Amino acid sequence: MFAPLHGRRRDGSAAFAVGGVFMLLALAGCGGDSKDSISITQQGSSVAQSGAAQATTSSQTAGSGSSGADSLDKGPTIGTAHDTVTTAGHYLAARQALYFNDVGQSADFFLRTLEDDASNVALLRQAFLTQYYYGDIEQAAALGRQLEGLNIVVPLGGEPATALALRNGDWPASIVLADRIAEDGQALAMAGVIRGWSLVAAGQGDAGISALLEAGRMSIDANTGMPPFFRLHAALMAERLGLVNEAKQRVTGLEADSLPSHVALGLATFHARQQQWDMVDRLIDTQLSRQFNQTDVRAALEQSAREVPTIQQHIAAAVVALVLSDKGNSGQSLAARLRFALFVDGSHHFARLLLAQQLSDYGQAEIALANLERIPDGGMFGQLARLAESAVVEEAGDTNKAISLMKAVTDRDPGNAYLFHRLGDTYRRNSMFRQSRDAYMTSLALGRDTGGLHRSLGVSLERLGDTQAAETHLLRAIEINPGDAYALNYLGYWWADEGHKLDQAIDMIERAVSHRPSSGFFVDSLGWVHYKLGDPARAVGYLERATELEPSDAEITGHLGDVYWALGRREEAMFKWRLALTLSDDAEEKALLERRLRTGLTAEEMPGSK
Repeated sequence: MFAPLHGRRRDGSAAFAVGGVFMLLALAGCGGDSKDSISITQQGSSVAQSGAAQATTSSQTAGSGSSGADSLDKGPTIGTAHDTVTTAGHYLAARQALYFNDVGQSADFFLRTLEDDASNVALLRQAFLTQYYYGDIEQAAALGRQLEGLNIVVPLGGEPATALALRNGDWPASIVLADRIAEDGQALAMAGVIRGWSLVAAGQGDAGISALLEAGRMSIDANTGMPPFFRLHAALMAERLGLVNEAKQRVTGLEADSLPSHVALGLATFHARQQQWDMVDRLIDTQLSRQFNQTDVRAALEQSAREVPTIQQHIAAAVVALVLSDKGNSGQSLAARLRFALFVDGSHHFARLLLAQQLSDYGQAEIALANLERIPDGGMFGQLARLAESAVVEEAGDTNKAISLMKAVTDRDPGNAYLFHRLGDTYRRNSMFRQSRDAYMTSLALGRDTGGLHRSLGVSLERLGDTQAAETHLLRAIEINPGDAYALNYLGYWWADEGHKLDQAIDMIERAVSHRPSSGFFVDSLGWVHYKLGDPARAVGYLERATELEPSDAEITGHLGDVYWALGRREEAMFKWRLALTLSDDAEEKALLERRLRTGLTAEEMPGSK
């Protein structure tokens, strides 16, 4: 029932996307593209305030004995051997490293370039930014001080020195440095958050709350209003000042909103300290996805009820919440602020989880895993860390370890239907269809009834030859979500390929294409069905479009070759088959393409022959 080549899955791609770590930013309510290339924004010079310069110097002196950023927060060790021997060579190596998203190597090369050309302002800016993105806060602070001495304003310029002051508890310096951060018009809210908490720490509570709420007013969105974490942190400030009734009043009703998970957990932690356990349980039940182990979260909240957070912990949480609420953040500013938060509070597991995601997205799987391993089992984020680990190692090709990690998670939280769905997905992506079927059935038995689960179960059952049950579950997936393009495409292709319910089949595929018009796989399905039904003239346009959308897919390219042959365009067919042969890494598919190149299509393979 598969297409004439090796049989791309009709769910629309070679495999459904790996989940886990790639879902975390969505879980956090975060915008921004984590794959933006690093760039420098050229800004005009301005005179830095003398007080900020003095505060920076004071902070640097106070922090001179502290260590740099944790090596797991950074990339590979600086000083990796390389064969560049000139300033130009270092610079070109730095730019190449940026191109490949190797921020660690780029930071090293830019520093080496700067050694030979210390007066080059553009290099100084680039070195500062790469050191900050790389996570060396102390080195970035030193470079920021050099820029300030030259009266050069650079995006994020005051943040590393501020992180040093915060970690050292130098609140007067932090207040002054927050003003320096505010010189970057895009960082006014961050400056307000830092200034607010620093004022609270310095004994100026009312001024601190006012500074925080002013930052909140600057962050109001026309559609969603003020991000909810501002209300939470105003309450936390009041709590810190001993104004418990005011603190409770400030968060009254906040639990009724739809909250990002990290904000919901912050609110639950506040209520746990107030011994309001009914509210804690309500937040766990209504605000957290099933990626969390709710038993572990409850235990962690019971523990946190006996602890008083430090100002540094509050600031780190506020910075992470702020950057996640800002949909305009680039991937680099997100990464920098995550490193900022971890420098101020190394125990911020949620920031480490998000940093690991970014490292994985940049292709730095080993460092991502090292960060994830620092998030212990249990606690609020242990289960998310293990799910993320499974996704990273599966993406790296270690299927057995990915499955082992997923099974350990399900063993720890055996009543969680979501986890068995995830386990089934891991099995299915690796063509272990009996195991995936069993995991999906367990998820169903535990009460999960989502379109995605029925679609994935249907795919597994079809691969096992249980066609009647497969069809039932695929239809249920479409019933739950009529716009499920993957289920529509899969079932429509299946029916059309067997000559079953042809009108409905083509309608399903057309609906799939209407929902995902930029999917070359779905467009290919529509063209291929028309070809199989004996209409290559109608199919060719779809398949040409599919190859434009997916130019590196061997099967789609081979399909177009078949259609060209059926239309008598033999030279074009041979060209496409040769191209498909170079794109393929599947032995069976290659053998078929080689036969095509020798003999063309047989009479039995021509459209409409069956």
